[in-house]
Amino acid sequence: MSDKAFRLPNDIPLEEYPKPEVFITEARRLTEAAQKEGLILRVMGAFAVRNYFPEYIDLYNQMKRLGERVFTDIDFAAYGKQRGKLVSFFERQGYDFDKDTMMYFGQERHIYFSDRYTERVPMIDVFFDRLDMNHCISYLGRLELDPYSVSVTDLLLQKLQIVQMNDKDYKDAMLILLAAPLAEKEEGSVNLRYLAKLMADDWGFYYTATTNLKNIADYTEKVEALNEEQRRVIRAKAEQIHQAIEDEPKSLKWKLRAMSGTKTRWYKEVSDWD
Repeated sequence: MSDKAFRLPNDIPLEEYPKPEVFITEARRLTEAAQKEGLILRVMGAFAVRNYFPEYIDLYNQMKRLGERVFTDIDFAAYGKQRGKLVSFFERQGYDFDKDTMMYFGQERHIYFSDRYTERVPMIDVFFDRLDMNHCISYLGRLELDPYSVSVTDLLLQKLQIVQMNDKDYKDAMLILLAAPLAEKEEGSVNLRYLAKLMADDWGFYYTATTNLKNIADYTEKVEALNEEQRRVIRAKAEQIHQAIEDEPKSLKWKLRAMSGTKTRWYKEVSDWD
């Protein structure tokens, strides 16, 4: 750890800000460097979308999802059992960590930073074992499904767990639905069986996800970059996923929680750092 000040990406002037290519190259470099040391890092979010669906990058750009800075950080998933080794790994890769954020969030999440913007990125977020936001997505035993990214199923779940989706969340979810096949296995597909079983045991996640699937279908009308056939495909897949969730037998826990519905808060509130 150094005495350098940690700056959030949005606090860095645009003239100093690294080019998108720096983020893309660095995400791949860090993943491969970790693999050489027996460490597992898997990209999440926009980097995973780019990895799985390179043929849709032009459409992704046309959707204007990424904004002026394009990328603000690199999000990784990792296993908590490798938490200690990752601190020294990132230090060797040219990154520092902020003592305060490490003290408060270090068991669940690490935040690394650099001010060498021509070759490093301003912020790296590493989530251990799970993404625990409005709803919890477990990565235990799942990070080996792809050598670079979290699974396509988990990538979609990252969006479906958000209680208040924004424009970029809708566009990420739309691209996943447009590009990814639906199946009952992983291997670059949305795994309907895994997703439906997860929802069948958690009414809160079920409610948020099924609400979002409907909203995603409706939101296609607001995205001018999509043509009518693409909108039809997205809506059809959203409906197919919704139907698979509804068809899955629900657990007793799910049924008991469903009785109180939205009268009781069904999701976890998150802070600015979550």
